[in-house]
Amino acid sequence: MAMVGKVSGPGGGPPIGGPSGDDGGSAPAVGGSRFAEALDATKPATEPGAKAAPGGLTADVAADLQAGRIDAKAAVERVIDRVLDKQLGPDAPAPVREKLRAALETALADDPLLSEKLKSLSGG
Repeated sequence: MAMVGKVSGPGGGPPIGGPSGDDGGSAPAVGGSRFAEALDATKPATEPGAKAAPGGLTADVAADLQAGRIDAKAAVERVIDRVLDKQLGPDAPAPVREKLRAALETALADDPLLSEKLKSLSGG
C-alpha cells in the first residue's frame, strides 16, 4: 500500500492565514495601536525617560546624509553602532562588539542588493 500525502518543509504547519479563501474571521490584524506601540518601543530615546524622535533608529542619520553633513560610510558606521548598542547594550565587552561589527560589515559587503544601495548612496 502506497502512502500519498503532502511533504511539508520545516515547521510543517499550514500557511499563515489558513487555506486559500478561508479567513474564518480569525486572521491576525496588521496595524493598529498595539503594532504602533511595539514599534515605538524599539525607538531609542534621546535622554532617559524621553520619547523617541519620529522615524526611529535611523531618521537623524538619514537626515544628516541627505543634508550632506555625513557621507554614506559614516552613515553606515552610525547605523551599525546603534544596532550594536540596541542588541548588545552600550556596555558590552569590546571583543563581542567587534565580532558582531565584523559580521554585520561582512553581511553588508556580501549582499548584492545592499552593496548596490550603499554604492548609490556614495554616488558610485
